[in-house]
Amino acid sequence: MKFSTFKVLSDEEIVQIHAASIDILENAGVLIYSKKVLDLLDAKGAVVDYDKRLAKFPRKLVESCIKTVPKTFDLYDRYGNKAMTIGDGIPKCASGHNAIFIIDAETNERRNSTVKDVENFALISDKLEDIDIVGVPVMPQDVTPEASLIYAVKALYENTTKPIFFSTESSAVNAAVIKIMKAVAGKEDISECPSAISQLSSTSPLLWEEGAVDALVDVSMEGVPLNLLPEPIAGVSAPYSVAGLLTMHNAEVLSGVVISQLVRPGTPVIYGSSWTTYDMKYTNAIIGSPETSILRVAGCQMARYYNMPSHTTAPNSDANAHDEQNAWEKTISNMCAICAGNDVVMNSGMFATGLTISLEQLILDDEINGIIRRLHRGIDVNEKTIGAEVIKRVGPRGNFIIEDHTFEFLRSGEFREVKVSNTKNYDNWISAGAPSVVENASKKAKEILKAGNDKKLDNKIIEKMSDIIKEFEKGLGK
Repeated sequence: MKFSTFKVLSDEEIVQIHAASIDILENAGVLIYSKKVLDLLDAKGAVVDYDKRLAKFPRKLVESCIKTVPKTFDLYDRYGNKAMTIGDGIPKCASGHNAIFIIDAETNERRNSTVKDVENFALISDKLEDIDIVGVPVMPQDVTPEASLIYAVKALYENTTKPIFFSTESSAVNAAVIKIMKAVAGKEDISECPSAISQLSSTSPLLWEEGAVDALVDVSMEGVPLNLLPEPIAGVSAPYSVAGLLTMHNAEVLSGVVISQLVRPGTPVIYGSSWTTYDMKYTNAIIGSPETSILRVAGCQMARYYNMPSHTTAPNSDANAHDEQNAWEKTISNMCAICAGNDVVMNSGMFATGLTISLEQLILDDEINGIIRRLHRGIDVNEKTIGAEVIKRVGPRGNFIIEDHTFEFLRSGEFREVKVSNTKNYDNWISAGAPSVVENASKKAKEILKAGNDKKLDNKIIEKMSDIIKEFEKGLGK
């Protein structure tokens, strides 16, 4: 059977958090800085105060909208082929997401990121077995700032065939990326073959900025999968208690669910989460704390209660180097994320509280993903795997090395083969130069980049994407 699913909330506690969230939405409401969305809510039964730009969500409205969210949806690759089903119980690991800096592989120094870094990150992500979705790793700093994400999405599509993941707070940027999705698909209606997930975030506490909520409407109208990601911070934009942080987060997710389903019932929505606590001593946000990992489990339980696919961030770390802290925080966060049953687990390649990426970290996180996914898969027990017949045939003091049963399972994935971990004994490790796992990861990254891109995108599509960026920049007066 599979590894037992992690749980941290009882059924009664889940209902209690749901009830508190409904109470907040019904009686406190949510500020919405978009008249278009306020008009929509007003027409559909919400209580709207236009002067305050405040919408209150009646219980029946919220609960009816929850029911129209699909439990699963399909995601497609760059060519329009079905790549995976989100919500099928198999965790998908994603690289990214939206950092600023990169640790340069040659100098080992932190520097501002470029479009070339996005290209390299995408190319490596495409070749890694335990990366299923490729997110925007960094916001490149060598292009027009307002168009940074659009350049990054173009770089992703050019260098990976895997589905992609992007996020922005700008409705104009979001619209440009949807145009790129259509250019890649070669069709206007992409609702039947979406190759990307759009992540949009409310502003805690209880506020939707105009750009984000208008983008939410656009995404829903197009039928593009939507990841709702509030990011309240304990003690800053949410109560300084784990349950209070969870409740604030849950209420904001539900507000986005209502808007999406009123625009287009059946819009694919993921219950997103990126848990952040706050170090009052040093006044900085933390994403690798034990409490954030507890919440990775709790958030998944809330998503299951609503029959929605779930997303969380991991493997996460606040460490600023590839060190022991990095390893334990990433392993704990990722184990909680995957073993809770989250459907999309995102942030491979990122560390330093989400500010920095490195190509080495991407390779290392791919290793962590594979190890924990193997753990999550558990033990397949049946007559063949038990192997009673071969055990009896070999008998006492026998040897299984040349048995057909051994050869049958040798390359079956029964035992996961590590990619960059050191498994040699001491003498063989010394003979190999005593490499660290970071050095092994660096070597593998360089090998992938040297091999180059063997899945180039059609030049006509690249030109269309470039034209979309030029049109966007022209609108900025650039």
